[in-house]
Formats: sequence, structure tokens, C-alpha cells
Amino acid sequence: MSRQLINEYRADLDRLRSISGSRRESVLREAFKDLLKRWGRTHDLYFVSEHAIVTPQKNRIFVDGALLHALRVPFGYWEAKDADDDLDAEIAAKTRKGYPRDNILYSDDHIAVHRTTARRPP
Repeated sequence: MSRQLINEYRADLDRLRSISGSRRESVLREAFKDLLKRWGRTHDLYFVSEHAIVTPQKNRIFVDGALLHALRVPFGYWEAKDADDDLDAEIAAKTRKGYPRDNILYSDDHIAVHRTTARRPP
């Protein structure tokens, strides 16, 4: 990911925090969503919000976002969390509900965890 995209994300996040005064996921995730959209476009991927997935348990869930190839083949998934959430606990809970175990990115406004590793780095 380019330094320019990361700098744009940080500036967007700072503006959202300043203008909204919020730490809530539903507000701050917009900056990360825009980062994923920008990065995806550089790789001919399309960002889809609230992407539906059928779990192995046959439940329909909605990840906060997915990057898809033009033929609707998923490249990866994204799930946003509040900064005050225990990210490891949230990942475990989502995994139990049937969220993808591979190539999913969990993020709050401080850290992002790519779910091919069991835990976030120390």
C-alpha cells in the first residue's frame, strides 16, 4: 500500500474525529472504507459495503465490506470494530458466527488485523 494512500487515510480519520467528536465504528469506519476503495481501484477491484455471505452453518451474514473482482469473485473481506472493543475477543466471536477465517481484515481506528494469523501482533 502506498504512503500516499496511508497519509490520505490518516488525514480523513483526523478530520472525522475532529468534526464528529466520535470514536464510534459507524462514524470512523468511513475513512478506512475510503482507503480500501482507493487501494482496490489500483488493482481493478470493486468495494462492496455490507457484502452478504452464507456461512457454513447456512446463516446469512454481512461483512462491513468486501473487495471483489469484476466477476464477483471475492478478493478479501473487511470488518470494522470500535476502538474501545477488545479486538481479539471480537475476532473470536465473529469467527464463531461463521465469518470468513481467511483473508479478512478486522480494523479499528488504531490497528488492523489480517486474519490469516490467529492473533494480532504484540
